[in-house]
Amino acid sequence: MTKPVYAKDEESGAFLKDENGKKIRTGSKDAHVWHCSLSLAESEGKVSDAQWKSIAESFVEKMGFVDPDGAKSSRWVAVHHGASKNGNDHIHLVVQMVREDGTKASTHNDFHRAQMACRELENEFSLQSLESSVTQQQGLSGEKPAERARAERENYAVSDRIELSRRMRAALSSSSTADEFMRQLPQMGVQVAPHFAKGSTTRVTGYKVSLGTKTGEDQAVWYAPSKLDRSLGWPSIKARFNGDGVNEAEQFLASRHSSARLQRASGYRAFDLAQSTSRKLDAGRLGPDTLSNIYARLSLELEGNRPGSLARLSTHMARAGQGMGNRVYAARLSTRFAARNAEQGWMAVLRQANRLSHAMLRGRMAAERPQLTRAAQEVVAMAEKIVREAEQREPVHTVAQPGAGMTKKDRDHGLGR
Repeated sequence: MTKPVYAKDEESGAFLKDENGKKIRTGSKDAHVWHCSLSLAESEGKVSDAQWKSIAESFVEKMGFVDPDGAKSSRWVAVHHGASKNGNDHIHLVVQMVREDGTKASTHNDFHRAQMACRELENEFSLQSLESSVTQQQGLSGEKPAERARAERENYAVSDRIELSRRMRAALSSSSTADEFMRQLPQMGVQVAPHFAKGSTTRVTGYKVSLGTKTGEDQAVWYAPSKLDRSLGWPSIKARFNGDGVNEAEQFLASRHSSARLQRASGYRAFDLAQSTSRKLDAGRLGPDTLSNIYARLSLELEGNRPGSLARLSTHMARAGQGMGNRVYAARLSTRFAARNAEQGWMAVLRQANRLSHAMLRGRMAAERPQLTRAAQEVVAMAEKIVREAEQREPVHTVAQPGAGMTKKDRDHGLGR
């Protein structure tokens, strides 16, 4: 039993394609067995062998590896490994690809079928639902193990995928139009290039982003923003700004190019919050999506090149915004949180964002997304600790009052990540 092997980009893991858009086959490899792991969240504790047995039997049946008549069944084994290093109880399943009658078992569309089977198992065995399930309509990409390993190997705090999302969300918090957003990105160390309509070199249909090449690299790795976070895709950006500045942004994109050799910036510039964002923050009229952008900007300001709790809180809020619809949900809180006149600078922004987050986590989100709410509450507590510690010491430097838009007060940050 064999299966084809296709060429992949070493960094992004994406399949490489030829001029006709087809994946490039490089050979084949043994595929005598099919392997899958089923894992539970640490908060669910341990599951008995008897229950794992029932889960495994139901799973292989849903996947079509078991034939009621027996002839077209595959032999399989489940191994209970216990808790992983992260505390997740899990099993491994190995299925033989040659069935009892000598025919080949089908693995067509196995990833999607396995996800659907797991969603059914969650209901059948009263297990926690995966946050990234289809029913939650998540649009955030996960960090690939190879990307995480490389970041650690090169002593980077986070992978390029995570850092790009952080900087792009921060740019959204400081932009009032699509054009302003697009022009801020290169100054923040995010290289942008256009996607053109098929057969055109002028009609822009989207964009892609990269942090550029590092020392010793041959080519830059480009990411589709919508694959990082659905709200960063071009259709979402146009809708966010109600079409303001879209034509200018597309003209700017059309002037860019996606060179394979893009030198990585040695620093990045971060901008003040847009006045519209500041006004909404003061009035308490923000949804999780915009709070995510504010926390990303706070992360750049207060955590710099070592993203920590504020960066994680930004990701949690971005996940909370997925599927809720920022415009529909809008988090129109009945209580208004007017910032005190004595509060100035980024710590005032952090205090206000924490107040709004607390209110949000006690409302609809707590009922509909309990698992995500618990995780976000823990990180909000860390953000509040930052405020308390700042209040106990003298400020090292003063910062401009956020809300002035793009000004000459912008700060430069080094990239010693």
